[in-house]
Amino acid sequence: MGTERQLLRAYNTLINPDYLEEDVYPEGYPALVIIHTSNSEVAHAHWHHGMEIVHVIHGGGLFTVDGHHHLLLDGDSLLVSPYQLHQATTLDSGHGPVRIVSVTFNNEMVSKIYPFADRALFSLESLKADTQVKVRLNELMKDVNNLYEQQDTASGFLLNAALYQLLHLAYTRLTVGVRKPESVRSGNNVVMEILGYLETYHGENLKESEVAADFGYSREHFSRLFKKATGWTFKAYLTHLRLEDAQDRLLRTQESLSQIARYTGFPNTSSFIAAFK
Repeated sequence: MGTERQLLRAYNTLINPDYLEEDVYPEGYPALVIIHTSNSEVAHAHWHHGMEIVHVIHGGGLFTVDGHHHLLLDGDSLLVSPYQLHQATTLDSGHGPVRIVSVTFNNEMVSKIYPFADRALFSLESLKADTQVKVRLNELMKDVNNLYEQQDTASGFLLNAALYQLLHLAYTRLTVGVRKPESVRSGNNVVMEILGYLETYHGENLKESEVAADFGYSREHFSRLFKKATGWTFKAYLTHLRLEDAQDRLLRTQESLSQIARYTGFPNTSSFIAAFK
């Protein structure tokens, strides 16, 4: 296996304080390919400058993207837009190890071909994403999975071709809008750090004034900053995260309402039930 292909298998799990994951992209390829094969593997909250595509070959995974939960099973795919905060846990299917393909595109390289590539928002619900498009997306992700395992150096050409075809499909058929310029982050960004903190610790007793102080802001300044960056009030966003978590637990576990309320950060069952109304 050539050096470039070996680099495809290496990735850096360093996550900055603002939750930007510092990926090491392989030279000559537009994306970093990772194959997840461990049951109950956890990818902590992070974001990228480039788009990420995930496809489940076998098994399953629970993915959270900007506070929304997605349960993926055999054959399912997921698009993660640039700058979207996301985390994941692979799930034991009970029938052997999972196999999930993750393709994270190098925005610096992609932007040389497609300017402002990181401004695009992606979704499988795009009006242009008909059944044929979704089938093609899954086929290309399967190709990436198969080519990734090839030992001969020449297969790198086919792998590169599949990655660029994924880019073409995504940018021509799977976009649903453009991110606002003020929502595009770079470097150390305190808003992403705050969102990552809430994603990670929303199950705890968080108060806006205390979180503001922890990040060096007055409550008033923090409130304005948060609303401008997210379009949500702090309380509404935190409740949204907790409800998404609670809904997932209701569907996947046998936990009681009081347990779910406690695990997801609600002070009691009454406040938990009231939030659902």
